Amino acid sequence: MAMNRLFAASLLLSGGLALPAARANSDYISSCGPDWMAVNDVKSNHGAIQRIGYNTAVDSFCDKAGGITVGAGAYSSMATRVWLDYGNNPETTGLNGWVYFEIHNKQSGTHVVDATSCKQYLKKLSENTSGNSCYGPTNKDTKGGTWQVGNDAVSYHALANKLPPSADAVDTIITQSGAIAALGSGGKGNILDPFPTYAFNDVTPFACHSHNDYTRDKALYSALSAGCISVEADIWIHGSKLVVGHTDPGSNGQTFTDLYVNPLKKLIDERKAIFPAKPDQSLSLLIDFKNAGSNTDKAWDQLVTDLKPLRDAGYLSHWDGSFKQGLVTIVASGNAIKDQSSSTPSPIAKALSDATNPQRAIFVDAVIHKDMSRFDASNAYFASAKWSDAVPNGLPISGAAKTKLDEAHSKGFKVRYWDIPGKDSWQQIVDSGVDRLNVDDLQYVAGLEW
Repeated sequence: MAMNRLFAASLLLSGGLALPAARANSDYISSCGPDWMAVNDVKSNHGAIQRIGYNTAVDSFCDKAGGITVGAGAYSSMATRVWLDYGNNPETTGLNGWVYFEIHNKQSGTHVVDATSCKQYLKKLSENTSGNSCYGPTNKDTKGGTWQVGNDAVSYHALANKLPPSADAVDTIITQSGAIAALGSGGKGNILDPFPTYAFNDVTPFACHSHNDYTRDKALYSALSAGCISVEADIWIHGSKLVVGHTDPGSNGQTFTDLYVNPLKKLIDERKAIFPAKPDQSLSLLIDFKNAGSNTDKAWDQLVTDLKPLRDAGYLSHWDGSFKQGLVTIVASGNAIKDQSSSTPSPIAKALSDATNPQRAIFVDAVIHKDMSRFDASNAYFASAKWSDAVPNGLPISGAAKTKLDEAHSKGFKVRYWDIPGKDSWQQIVDSGVDRLNVDDLQYVAGLEW
């Protein structure tokens, strides 16, 4: 998501946002935002998880803003949690996001915020009234937008954003000369920098795997916001750098360290957990080795180097006569498995040596539909395969596919399939004992019973 400012009404209109049915002379909706939010608090995941609706967020903002004096030309702003429902049923679809509230005083004099009036203005955007195109009657959601007070004297903005703000404005009112902006990347690629470690304090973790995680709105951040306890990065070696991409991005590609190592280190340093609401929950970081031949060994050695900050801090799971759970478990996949085309694949040699795998803190990904005799709890953590290879007869998982799933579990492996059927089959896959649900569309995780 681009680093867009929350614009005043005229700029919002130039950005192509929806207009109301007709303009009034004063006190009217001048524009709607681009993204949908649940109007009221809802429960997702079959009623298990409470989600914050727009109207609750409005109350939180206006209660804090009440009594504040906004100077001429100034903005008083706050960002707070809201449930983004993607224009679908918010009980089955959505992600934790933010709503940016702003009061822009366009007068030459001051504007004193009245909490009751503030709520009335902003809730006009979520009312089921004739001509209100900001409201979605089917899913009872709103796009937010802008309510103009008086003859365009003061603008009350409410716009959804997947990302937290760059300013220190989460649940805190700030007043400044301009609008607040979304947090950016710091020039480090598809990541948020500085990484907003507070953003996951209220997240409930689920057994989902963020497939090709680096392609999302923001690497790592989006997956953790959805509650996924497993993420995937494809790596390539360039000199002394590991770069991330499904195809080789070249030596100037975004780095594994910037996208994953540094944010995870900061998160655990500051919060002592990945998910503070469940502090013992670990995160699996699946690393798909794309280089072949001698470059696989070079990539392995560089990965060992890159992981040193996490390893030295004691954050990594490792093998020391038995499996020792850390907050991050590293799983090497792709070309870190040799003889994949044979009936009996195995980890590459570097995975099996204390000299090349310090603390035995890098595990590998067993091939579930083949002979797994060369994989055990000392060297493997996942057992994976393409769905059509491992479960050729489809759902329900039965016969030889069920036997292999049970074998993987008996070895202590977490089972994951990729290229799985669509979301209508996800619940059945989870109920079949699959440990990590391979997900491309994170918003649909909200529809499952875990």
